[in-house]
Amino acid sequence: NQLRLALVDVLKRAEILSTHNILSETLSVRERMSSMMSKLKEHENIEFIDLFNLTEGRLGVIVTFLALLELVKESLIDVIQNEPMSRIYIGLKS
Repeated sequence: NQLRLALVDVLKRAEILSTHNILSETLSVRERMSSMMSKLKEHENIEFIDLFNLTEGRLGVIVTFLALLELVKESLIDVIQNEPMSRIYIGLKS
């Protein structure tokens, strides 16, 4: 439930910053997964909201979230929340 609320918040922020320009470059879930894994190798944990680049708009949020779900499915990352309603962090699976 907290993850859903955080995603809705990210989508709202992206909508505010979105423009209606057509991007010539398509966003890739696999490329985003690689990018996330690289960031996680540099930093032990990353706050959920910091994974998103709001300037990419709704498509960027969706691609990032799908990449996150795929990494969880492949058991490569953990989603960490210490207590209800607290911040959500993403870390490499130990």
